[in-house]
Amino acid sequence: MDLREEEVLVMVAIARVKTGIPSLDAIMGGGLPPQSNILVYGEPLCGKKPLIMQYIYQGLQEGMPGMFVLTDYGVVEWANMMRQGGWNLETVKDQSLIHFVDAYTKQFQPGLEDNPNIAYVEHPSAISSVALHISSMQDEILKAGGKEHRLAFHSISSLLEECDSKTVFNFLHYVTGKFRMAGATALYTMEKGMHSPVEVNMVEHLMDGIIEFEGENVKVKGIFGSDAQVHAYKITPRGITIKV
Repeated sequence: MDLREEEVLVMVAIARVKTGIPSLDAIMGGGLPPQSNILVYGEPLCGKKPLIMQYIYQGLQEGMPGMFVLTDYGVVEWANMMRQGGWNLETVKDQSLIHFVDAYTKQFQPGLEDNPNIAYVEHPSAISSVALHISSMQDEILKAGGKEHRLAFHSISSLLEECDSKTVFNFLHYVTGKFRMAGATALYTMEKGMHSPVEVNMVEHLMDGIIEFEGENVKVKGIFGSDAQVHAYKITPRGITIKV
């Protein structure tokens, strides 16, 4: 290996986006590739939610804007779950960094109005409105100087329950491209066992990598520099730990 090759590898390592889970970063070769779209895929209750919560919270602690897009939880419930896991959004010094697109709560509280940090969508099936609100809020992040930011989408499965697969594919094709161009590094959750192989392949096709939970193990696929091995993991009161 010549010096130039070593310099390139060092630049790649420095550029990685830390998830807040050191053991996960280690098996991914230092963290997530910047401006990538990564699928977090696994059975219900495997640990997808705490993973993306830790990821966004880590960025907020570093002063990086973060956005949650929620299709099956509301903002209040989600924030309460984060608090129980030790990621209290109320303690974030700069509250302007925290953003939500909530496509769940307004079904039950139609009178809710948007504010600078929370955009409400009438229903998860209003997929065009979800895309519009994400785009608008992301534009505000960029105007405020947040070129690099984090995004977590929970979940693709809810969209596939509410909309036909072609509509969801077109939506994801748009948002993954927009996020990449806008400087976002994004995680998307999807429930294993709920969808056809065609739907799963459709989603995977748009992603830059996959963090996949299977039983008591987790593995990383498609991310440059990851070890591609199967690792045991556990969920603790403070999030996920992975045996490296």
